[in-house]
Amino acid sequence: MAPASELSETLNALTTNHQKLKGYQATYELSSNTGQTGTIEIGVDFRSGWSYLISKFMDEKGKLMQQGQQWTTADGIYLLQSADQKIAFEGLEKLAKRCRKLVEIINPDKEPGIPLQIEPYLYLDEADVRLGIGFSTHQAELLGKTEKLISNTDEAVVADLGKLGSVTFKSKTGIITSQVITSAEKTRSLKRTTWVNNPGKKAISSRFNIDLKKVQRQDLRGSGMSQDFTRRAFQQLIENASRDQKLANSMRTRLLSIANQFVDFLDQEPLNKAGFINNDFFFKFLDQAMAKTAERLKRDGKKIAATDILTTPESRNAFIANLVRSFRQQAPPNKKQEYLAEVLNGNLEGSKGSALVNRVLIEDFIENAYYRVRIGRGIDAYVQQLKGK
Repeated sequence: MAPASELSETLNALTTNHQKLKGYQATYELSSNTGQTGTIEIGVDFRSGWSYLISKFMDEKGKLMQQGQQWTTADGIYLLQSADQKIAFEGLEKLAKRCRKLVEIINPDKEPGIPLQIEPYLYLDEADVRLGIGFSTHQAELLGKTEKLISNTDEAVVADLGKLGSVTFKSKTGIITSQVITSAEKTRSLKRTTWVNNPGKKAISSRFNIDLKKVQRQDLRGSGMSQDFTRRAFQQLIENASRDQKLANSMRTRLLSIANQFVDFLDQEPLNKAGFINNDFFFKFLDQAMAKTAERLKRDGKKIAATDILTTPESRNAFIANLVRSFRQQAPPNKKQEYLAEVLNGNLEGSKGSALVNRVLIEDFIENAYYRVRIGRGIDAYVQQLKGK
């Protein structure tokens, strides 16, 4: 096994080589020792934003179990098709700006204008196939999950990804060429069978034959792409801190310094899936809290309206901070996981050492931001009600 310094250098080299790609097309064949098979086609032209991911999965008898398509177009559309259902999500450009901003928030010590691109991703996890299209900071999805190097040549890098098995990357592109994973006494594998470097916009877009005029349109915020990117951005921070002791030591301070910026980012998300404090209860609570505050101010010879207390930044922020502490202490343990899942559309990874410590710190940071956003929205609704009265 290679030493940690070689691992870091190799991953950096793969990332650098990946950044040089202008686009590609590839086909992957999937198989398992139980006889299940699959075919996944990937294509992307980074400059135009065109990309696709076409998948087909068969059971042990060769019968079709599932098939689907994902596309992004140069017009900012993200299309999902599963069986006969099609949904077109609008707003890729707007989301790209938000994702770029998130990267800059999380990594304030990096140069501004961090490059971002649409990119398909594909790999096997412990139970299924992870595949989709999302925003990337020019780093292949699996590189950050590498634990050890098995071999490193001019042609290929073979890496041990722990529970994700053994993965081979093409040295000159950083693209996965094969993976073998064993879990629950089942061995599965994927292998790249075709490859075209830089096919160009026309080669990608010409495969698109769906009439978008007949497809239901939705806001991209409902697609899960933003949440996926948020999870991957924080996961990359965890993985970077695992290899950088200086970053790990400063994690708590870093998170504290970006808390307000992340709250502003999170406030642009829907955040309406997980059950939270309903307004009926919250408004009654605020009625009581504002009455007590008014009484206390009256004893001090002051008369300040509830709307002023709840809209003046200093008093509003102090009030929200107290409510966040109180509500978090009283919330059932399962609520934390619900709120994290809504923000991240999945789970952060890190089960030992520095990765575990930083995962816990980041999850606490995200949960706190979630409460700040939801409580802030409740207060805004309460103030609007007061103004209406």
